Amino acid sequence: MYKLVPVGNVQKALIHLPAYISDKHTRFYLFAESVALCTVAGSLGWFGYQIHQTVYSVRNIVQKDTFLMNSHNTPEYIFLDKALFTDLDEYRIIDSNGLLQPTNPLVYFFQIWNKIKFKKAVKLLELCNNCNNSKISLAATHRLATMAYLKDADCQYIAQMSKAHTMVGFARTNNVHRSFFLPPRKSRWTKNETLSKLRELLIKLNGMSEHKCLSFFVAFAFKDHTHEYFHPEDVPPDFRSMHVDNDNIFHLCLSALRHHCSNEKNVTDMVKQGGLLILMAIYQLLNDDQNIAEEISQLLSAASLYSNLCQDIFLTGWISVLFDWKNHHDFRIQSWANRTLLNLDTKDPVNGNNLYGKHTVLLYPKNRSQQDAKIDVVLVHGLLGGVSFSWREKDQYINKPLGIFDINKSETPRSYTSLKKSIGEDIQDYLENYTEVKDREWDEIGNGFEFVMNDLPINDSIKGNEPYTLDGSLTTVRKNASSEGYSQCWPSDWLPTDQDGLRVVGVDYSTTLSEWLPSCPLKLRKQRTLEGRTEKLMNQLLAIGIGDRPVIFLAHSMGGLLVKSMLVAARNSTDPNVRKLFEKTRSVFFFSTPHHGSPLATLNTAYRFFLWPSVEVDELRTDSPKLVSLHDEFLKCLKENPMKIVTFAESLPTEFTALKVPILCVPVQAADPSVGEVYELPLNHMSICKAESKLSFVYQKTLSVIKTIAAYSN
Repeated sequence: MYKLVPVGNVQKALIHLPAYISDKHTRFYLFAESVALCTVAGSLGWFGYQIHQTVYSVRNIVQKDTFLMNSHNTPEYIFLDKALFTDLDEYRIIDSNGLLQPTNPLVYFFQIWNKIKFKKAVKLLELCNNCNNSKISLAATHRLATMAYLKDADCQYIAQMSKAHTMVGFARTNNVHRSFFLPPRKSRWTKNETLSKLRELLIKLNGMSEHKCLSFFVAFAFKDHTHEYFHPEDVPPDFRSMHVDNDNIFHLCLSALRHHCSNEKNVTDMVKQGGLLILMAIYQLLNDDQNIAEEISQLLSAASLYSNLCQDIFLTGWISVLFDWKNHHDFRIQSWANRTLLNLDTKDPVNGNNLYGKHTVLLYPKNRSQQDAKIDVVLVHGLLGGVSFSWREKDQYINKPLGIFDINKSETPRSYTSLKKSIGEDIQDYLENYTEVKDREWDEIGNGFEFVMNDLPINDSIKGNEPYTLDGSLTTVRKNASSEGYSQCWPSDWLPTDQDGLRVVGVDYSTTLSEWLPSCPLKLRKQRTLEGRTEKLMNQLLAIGIGDRPVIFLAHSMGGLLVKSMLVAARNSTDPNVRKLFEKTRSVFFFSTPHHGSPLATLNTAYRFFLWPSVEVDELRTDSPKLVSLHDEFLKCLKENPMKIVTFAESLPTEFTALKVPILCVPVQAADPSVGEVYELPLNHMSICKAESKLSFVYQKTLSVIKTIAAYSN
């Protein structure tokens, strides 16, 4: 039902309305004038505010950081707070944050959402820069470094607000955004100016702390300049035979500088005299020269040992370069870059207290890790070896004749380097189809077969009880038989993928076969003996925590003698911090170690006169009293600590180009320690420590022992 309202009442109200307004007209006029005045004032205020904010935004779109100003008062970097070049149809005016104000509500929503996320990134950056709790700082750094939604401008903005330790943390984080690493400041020096500054640096450093090698080099390399301390005619014959030209002058100068920077004072002097800026100028001039990059990476590694130089390395832009070098196709440069970043990373909760010196390098893990390792695997190479040479995957060039005087021990075949090149879509489709075809072939083969391992022993000491085949049902067989990659260090690339909780450490030291090669006159002969090397290497291993957890040594050739010498010295020590190295050792793998000497060191008079064996070689004479005494002491160690001993002996000779005859460097009789398991392999002295694949006997035997020790440790 509807309720009827009397019309008469409405009519009466309308009749009396004019009279009411006439009585109250003064109040109505006052109210209308107030509203109009407020509207006009508000409009003028809003208009003035918009003009002020627009001018402010335009001034702040391009920001200048006074820290990055160069001598010409121009900014080295410019960056935008947000992207400005978008579809202008969706925007109307610049707001206070330097952004175009969107008219599309959806665009406006996403803009606000991006602001919120960027503010979160800034909060994380504050934690990275200022938080003293290492766990919180580590978590914040990892979260910030892996934010996928940050734009390049956001990353650049954050990078310029980051402190040195934050940028180092970014560089050692997996899957970090590349835009966090700004390019170094471009040097304006020409090539001649850079060479002149490098020469002046060498002369200044030699004046602060004179070194005969540096004096001789400067006097010979820069013959057109006179020096107070030496003249070209005073240079020894070793230096006079050196060829210096415009192509190699920078490399030779950097090599001399690296040789000079062998202690804290010289390294600090180099940095304080502007050496890092000069190195950056050289790098930018010759950034494609791998020899230059290796020399510079070693100098940076030497500087990273001293915490007071971290800020200098950061300010000169080297963190970005080191980040790029972490993925360099040359394994040597990779290693030096990783070592430098690790030494700079004092916020790493696991490895932050360890300093990796000249002779040690962390091979795995290369980035920050929240979990500490359970087992240490230590690689020790032998004569003419190195981490980048001794432990690489076996290749077709490994049996080429080995030089003595012109050896290039660290060169990796060009076809095996892990260079990343862009390929076309057609080739990419072909590779994908090829992979599918190979997968189908494996499906047709099935699993009912046994895969015979590579490099099977031709003789062993355990009467054939060792398994020499792999079941075809194992995923390892299929995966590795189809693999086409190449490893430049198989223990660090393969072992951690098959066994969790490993830390792989490499030991690197220089050796030579002949005294004909030039050497530093200040390097004492005692430092090159077995005892001298033992003390130095053992101290560096203890400094990085070797002995705090179970240890497994992989030692090639003379490296096995160094391992035995270190274990004997640790056992005889009364210092518990040294003795732990012996007590924690669980296994030693000997790869052609001359326990009883080598025929290479026992040459006849004619050959010895021609070769002039080095200190290292002279100590390896067959049945020398030093080796006999060392082995007897080592056998006593095994009675006190019955560690697992595995020996791989060579059966093929190694050809030396200088002698033009093949030599069985370490016969099985000399390699047999008379304890543990001994396997005679169809390999020569240089290839015996290079596993051909994960399906090789060398790798599978090594992995089997490590798994057993890991299970026992757990």
